[in-house]
Amino acid sequence: MVKILFVSDTFYPRMDGIIRFMEEMYDKLKDKYDITFLVPKLEGGSKKADRKKMSVIYCPTFNFSIAEFKPSKPLKSIVKNAIEKTDLVFVNTPGGPLGASSIYYTKKKNKKIISYAHTLDWELFPFATDRPKLKKIITPILKRIYSQSDLILVPDELIANEYKKIGITSEFKVLPLGADIRKFKENIFDRFTVRRELGINKEFVIGYHGRLSKEKNIKLLVDSFKKFHKKYPDSKLLVLGDGPEREAVKGDGIISTGFVSNPELYLRAMDCYVLLSKTETSALSLMEAISSGIPIIASSVGLIPTYVNDATGILLEKKDLKKQNVIRAMESVRNSRFKAKIKTIAARIFIEKRDWNKIADDLSKIFDESLSDKT
Repeated sequence: MVKILFVSDTFYPRMDGIIRFMEEMYDKLKDKYDITFLVPKLEGGSKKADRKKMSVIYCPTFNFSIAEFKPSKPLKSIVKNAIEKTDLVFVNTPGGPLGASSIYYTKKKNKKIISYAHTLDWELFPFATDRPKLKKIITPILKRIYSQSDLILVPDELIANEYKKIGITSEFKVLPLGADIRKFKENIFDRFTVRRELGINKEFVIGYHGRLSKEKNIKLLVDSFKKFHKKYPDSKLLVLGDGPEREAVKGDGIISTGFVSNPELYLRAMDCYVLLSKTETSALSLMEAISSGIPIIASSVGLIPTYVNDATGILLEKKDLKKQNVIRAMESVRNSRFKAKIKTIAARIFIEKRDWNKIADDLSKIFDESLSDKT
């Protein structure tokens, strides 16, 4: 059986878009390939990996944190040994310490490297660390790292173009991220049950699901809701997730659940989903919200404009990410709920084409083609 090494600087117990992607691919490809994970050792992370019977090689982490992330400490002996025992290296965080070191040692062993560009790292890192000047420093470094990959997978050609703009010369191939339309489809009974458990009756519920971090613009969401709530006291803000901005998610009408393992149930309790990110690529949580039939308010970044537009929700340009504009969008959805609900049909048709099984099949073909290529 062909051995494939999945490399990532993020892993359980975190639950972000990268982890969800790797989890879906592992579940669907584990019977065809011998998959091993090379990831950081995080407290509590081994429990879920053990339950899923994953083969995992752990690296330690540094003792300091950056935006609540403890960076991986890629020990040479661990990384080299993992690479020597594999046929193909699949890097999901090329810009992270573990991802970058894996690319370096794989190149030295003359083995194939496939990377997935989940984020625009030169935009994400400055936002996450609140150091905008960092962009000029890290962009040429990231260019060198990414260019070592034999193939870079991207969720859309638009993202490939962003990488090409900074001078990355590797081959690109589109592999979109998916959403399980069956798992996230509307369910009236679940909606009633979850709302009752949360103490919600007929209130208008605005929701968010994801990491609570600066690049997600959580403060703008919360501040906008607080003003909206004063005008419409029959409203709630339901926030699913955790992160360094958790202290900002407090106030009248705000329900913060922390991390939840079953977001599909809570999404059904929402009347509107808001994502005001300053930087994104695919925004997997947004696709899950669309699959749940929820009207969308989102920032026009990354691939979001390809499946949220005037026909399917409300888009806010980066320059328009201001409190008054967010409140106006919330009012628009609140005052025309039925119409907004109908709007999501076109978006859900788009999401239905992004089935995880098809994506796994496409990734398998990419793996096989790469392994058969002797050049």
